[in-house]
Order: sequence, then structure tokens, then C-alpha cells
Amino acid sequence: MPKIIVVDDDTTNVMLTQMLLELEGYSVAACTNLAQAYASIAEGVDAFLVDVNLARGESGLDLLQAVRAGKAAVSPNTAVIITSGDLRRQQEALSLGATSFLLKPYPPDSLPTILKQAIAGAHHG
Repeated sequence: MPKIIVVDDDTTNVMLTQMLLELEGYSVAACTNLAQAYASIAEGVDAFLVDVNLARGESGLDLLQAVRAGKAAVSPNTAVIITSGDLRRQQEALSLGATSFLLKPYPPDSLPTILKQAIAGAHHG
């Protein structure tokens, strides 16, 4: 069962995403800040779904950079999908190594497919 860490300071969004992904057979850790996300990292995390703008000035891009730099307890190749309501963040996210970028609001039913592709790409990359 693929393990996903979802990070978004919008509690409703985190809960809805968690329910959707669990229905699709994913194991989900729902986090509303970076501290929770780091605490949730365990063996076998397959992907992160991270919002750029988090509460208290935190940025999901910091988590992305930590993963890519090998500073998080996961493979640096782990899939990291960045979400934002601001399309201008796309280039920044991709240049920092995001597996993919989703402009919010994205259609929730597209998420399982995007995750599956991201995880497959990360394992073969």
C-alpha cells in the first residue's frame, strides 16, 4: 500500500484529500505544518503532496528542498507533488525538483492517477 504524506494548512483540504486517497488504497499521513510532515516520515514513504503556502510563513518548497538534498529521512528521489493556487510558483517548484505541480483547485479525481505516475517515475528515475 503506497504511503503518502499530505501537507496543507487547510484542514478541510487535508481531510478531503486523505479520504479520497484512502478510498483509492493509499496510506495517508495528514499534516498541517512542516513539523508534522517531518514527524510523519517513516520507512516506505512513496510521495509527498505539499501545498506551497503553509501557515506561519512556512513554505512547502522547504520540504521539497530538504527531500532533494537528502536532509529528510526518505530517498532524495521520492516523488514530491507541489500544489498552489498561484501558477507563478510552478516554475520555482519544478526548478527545485518537484515531480509535478498542481494548480489549485485541481480536480480531486485526477489525483490518484497523478500520484501513481509520480511514484512510478520516482522509482525508475
